[in-house]
Amino acid sequence: MFTPVKARSVSDEIVEQMISVICSGKLAAGAKLPPERALSQAFGVGRQALREGIQKLQGMGLLEVRKPQGTFVRVLTTEALHQFLTRILKGDVGSFLHFLDIRKWMEAMTAAEAAERATDEDIRQIEATLPRLRLAAAQNDRESLDEADVSFHMAIVTATHNNLMAHLVGTFGSLMWSSHGLRLAVLRAQNLETIYEEHAAVSAAIQRRTPARARDAMLHHIEMIRTRVEGMFGQGDAGVPANRMPAVEIAGERGAATWRAVAPRPSR
Repeated sequence: MFTPVKARSVSDEIVEQMISVICSGKLAAGAKLPPERALSQAFGVGRQALREGIQKLQGMGLLEVRKPQGTFVRVLTTEALHQFLTRILKGDVGSFLHFLDIRKWMEAMTAAEAAERATDEDIRQIEATLPRLRLAAAQNDRESLDEADVSFHMAIVTATHNNLMAHLVGTFGSLMWSSHGLRLAVLRAQNLETIYEEHAAVSAAIQRRTPARARDAMLHHIEMIRTRVEGMFGQGDAGVPANRMPAVEIAGERGAATWRAVAPRPSR
């Protein structure tokens, strides 16, 4: 039932903080990061840990190193995201794992914000998706599980009352779920024996208004998917021989329509 808990590395803490300031707009697209020495002092870490964090953020496509100018926040246009997803759709397992890393940190922050800001009605909407998840998992109905899972995650986004976060997650999600192959890979990586418990743990932490627990529960949930993806397909450009990912059909409208139907629209 349970799996070992992985200790969080210093570089992971750096990644979480960097994604937070990028998604919040505190560090704008195109902005240059402070020098390495200043960043090390700001984070209170050694330069090696900082470099590991920067490399992870580069792999996610969030930072760009331009020698000798420095390190810059990448402009995340829809075109850039499409290019990133195209590599995944061609069976690039390494890019797929980077994709899951982005999803992991983005949704972890979303869960933490929801725990701080959710109204009673928001919490009821989140909890309303859990019986559907449990039934779909029990019946091994992955299509219904797909729909319930999207509804769960988007209910959490709505509960943040953060228009920028809703826009980012909505845009990212609509691109992700427009690919039948990418949806299939994620669905195959779900553990039907534990998926309900993983989602229920996130919901319970939000209901109790404990942001740190909500964040950690969501990190655990996405990390379990990532681990199973590695088990099925290898690590790609990490150096481990990789199996090909599922055949892909771009613009699988059923998944995209599901996402669009539940994705919150940011207010203007």
